[in-house]
Amino acid sequence: MTNSQDIVTLQNELLQHVPYNNPLFQCYATNAFFPSNNNYYITEHWHDDLEFIYINNGQLEFSVNGNTFILNENEGVLVNSKRIHSNHTIDNKSCGFYCAIMHPDLVCSNKYIEQKFLKPLSSLNSFDYLILRKDDWTKDIIDELTNLFEKANPKTIELEILEASYRICRILFNNMEFVETPNIQTDHYITNFKSMILFIQDNYMNKISLDEISYAGNVGKTLCAKIFKKYTSKTPGDYLIYYRIQKSIELLTTTSLSTTEISFSTGFSSASHFTKTFRTLMGYTPLQYRNNPRNNFEKYCLIPEKK
Repeated sequence: MTNSQDIVTLQNELLQHVPYNNPLFQCYATNAFFPSNNNYYITEHWHDDLEFIYINNGQLEFSVNGNTFILNENEGVLVNSKRIHSNHTIDNKSCGFYCAIMHPDLVCSNKYIEQKFLKPLSSLNSFDYLILRKDDWTKDIIDELTNLFEKANPKTIELEILEASYRICRILFNNMEFVETPNIQTDHYITNFKSMILFIQDNYMNKISLDEISYAGNVGKTLCAKIFKKYTSKTPGDYLIYYRIQKSIELLTTTSLSTTEISFSTGFSSASHFTKTFRTLMGYTPLQYRNNPRNNFEKYCLIPEKK
């Protein structure tokens, strides 16, 4: 089963890709639940795919291109292509959600459809994110998403995802205005920020200085700190720590490495420092997380995973 923490995987040219449940079908879908004693955090990332999340229990804090908001139960969000986003649970709050991450190519049946509908929809001039609620027209998008998780036939799930994707596109174009214009990056700091994040994600296992992070983004240290504050509400150093913890979770859940080995593999100076930081951010020790993961959260994939 694909781990929710594993959806951030690097790719060339400052893009990131999603390890789809089935590599032959460009969709990652999972139903996750995290009780109040289990913290969950996905660091800032971006990908070509459209991302849908619907909260069916509790709350989730979400951020898109530096805008942070709380998603409550029965609310959701649609994040557009290539937008920087992150999400995490709220202390002492449970959270359950449906998540579907779909590549625009799923509905590109021909060049005409791509040019008329997909290009305007996913353009950088289009919306960054759309809040989904049950009291306006976005309820129809929620219904499409929940139907996939609650009513879809596993034998025909890929076909049902395709059908739902086309219907969601139709809903969006019936209710929003999309103009086919050239992609123009209105905030040039996004490129600097992505370069710095990419540097951190390529070098998190080593000792990294603020000078090196800012140099990677071709900015000074002061501007580097301001850019991270804008897009992550963290310092560069704090972002590095969160990313190291995220990578340590992958190693805890997919390998038999000791906590000492994991601590050094993810850039911590010692096992004790790693354990203390992990407990602070996740609520319990690395060994507690490894030894009892199923009692702390449940999740399953909508699409059967292919090897």
